[in-house]
Amino acid sequence: MTATHVAAAPVGEGEPGEPARFPRWWLDVAIGVVLVALLGMGTLRWLDSTAYLVVVIQSGAPFVVVGLILLTAATLLLRRWWMLVPVVAALGVATAMVLPTYQSHASPKADRDLTVMAANLRFGQANPLQLMDAVRYHSVDVLVLTEATPDAIQGLDDDGATAYFTQRVGTPRADSYTGTMILSRYPLSLRSPGTDQAAEATPSAQPEVDITVAEGHVRLKVAHPMAPVRGATDEWHAGLQRLDAWKDAQRGSEPVLIAGDFNAAFGHPVFRDLATGMLDAQREAGQGWVRTWPYSDSRMPPYVQIDHVLSRGLTLVEAGEIAYNRADHAAVWASYALAKAG
Repeated sequence: MTATHVAAAPVGEGEPGEPARFPRWWLDVAIGVVLVALLGMGTLRWLDSTAYLVVVIQSGAPFVVVGLILLTAATLLLRRWWMLVPVVAALGVATAMVLPTYQSHASPKADRDLTVMAANLRFGQANPLQLMDAVRYHSVDVLVLTEATPDAIQGLDDDGATAYFTQRVGTPRADSYTGTMILSRYPLSLRSPGTDQAAEATPSAQPEVDITVAEGHVRLKVAHPMAPVRGATDEWHAGLQRLDAWKDAQRGSEPVLIAGDFNAAFGHPVFRDLATGMLDAQREAGQGWVRTWPYSDSRMPPYVQIDHVLSRGLTLVEAGEIAYNRADHAAVWASYALAKAG
């Protein structure tokens, strides 16, 4: 008899007539590449840069955690046990960083002495009736309006703002995103109109006022630095630094608020510097992944919080956000208790 020799099939191939098998080690390579990419995105959180691509990636920081969760699930389904160790370790670190944002430190049983809302009107196009409904529902005392135009203010007045708010400071500007108004039920004292573009490092007005309430005074600064669009990231960074310098200059014991459209998120180091020593209302309330932009006419769902109410020397009672038609931002609001005299 003649011996028959069968040649071994090359690695990655099946029996004759069967399709070639995908080499399993390529799955490890693919998982590793995705893991490195996600870790790279997360690491950019600590790079204080004005490079446009870096700034954009930093705004998508929440997607790092989402990506790691999906990668962990894929690694389990594919049974790539060796790769599960670094993937789960990375997810553990990311989760440890995110969990504090879901823990509330608010004081819901405290008395509400002041409720502040910040709303971007999107070149004055936002629906005034919906915004005033939100103001009444949350009993807002001070309303900070960015991208305010004369028509937008007239629309709010037509829907009851004149009767609801007795005080107003600021200047709406037609056909511009630079107008700002502060409407208040409490007396306002203007400290600075915030219209010096060189000093503020932004063309938007950023007024500074004192709010007089029964328990004393609260200092409020409006925030609306440049958006970090391509070619304007240096101005964006400078505007946030000026707000940080303003914060550091408030050395007294008077409570301080900075509210508005910051065009920046906690993924940006320059914003974290500004927020240091202050409390972000939504974070203090334990709301986790807050999304205030983009809303209307956007191909992307809301994914990042760039609207904030920052406070110092105040006790947060409750906070939230609300979207309204024809605006690409959600409004953010916060209720505070003030220390009682005596």
